Amino acid sequence: MKINAKLRDTGKKKAKELRKNNKIPAILYGKGFDSISLTLDYKEFYHYYKDSIGHQNFVFLKVKDKEYRSLVKDMQLDPLSRKVIHIDFQEIYAGQKIEVKIPIAVIGDAPGLKEGGIIEMNLRELQIICLPKDLPDSLKVDISKLQIGDSVHLKDVINQIPNIEILQSAETSIVSIIMPKAEKVVEVEEEVEELAEEEKVEEAAKEEKKESEEGGK
Repeated sequence: MKINAKLRDTGKKKAKELRKNNKIPAILYGKGFDSISLTLDYKEFYHYYKDSIGHQNFVFLKVKDKEYRSLVKDMQLDPLSRKVIHIDFQEIYAGQKIEVKIPIAVIGDAPGLKEGGIIEMNLRELQIICLPKDLPDSLKVDISKLQIGDSVHLKDVINQIPNIEILQSAETSIVSIIMPKAEKVVEVEEEVEELAEEEKVEEAAKEEKKESEEGGK
């Protein structure tokens, strides 16, 4: 996506004024130049960025007569309104290996869900190193064959995205189909009751045997 950006003066007071005027203070880092303080139009940025949620996309920042290919490296949100209040961009150039996080997208309907199981997401983002040309927008994980108790690990799906280096263990669990906790508690209670009943039966059998032996004397 392409976003128009303007140079700005720094300072907390200036940044506060920009936010009041529906602008986003930002900063661009890159190789071979000092960081550049920028301002973006909130509506323009949000319009393009909301369409890329769930994907890792390049942002082309147009500053005066120059364009910078970049990635969002950090985004600060207001804790109450959840509005974007500051963005850090990193310029990306050809041949440069980049360290990024890509989202994990679960697809398919797990048979285990029809049996009463629920989805447990153990990993929502994949941290990788790759060249810009090999950057995937997401990692798709198919759960259409998962039964209750089944899981998908990184090693099961990582061959989908070649030419990348994974920074997490291949043994890491991504998603599992589990029993709801309430049902697990019921199962445990039932097992305890069954054991208690078995103990009562065994105890009664011992008493009966003892009485039988004493009666035969």
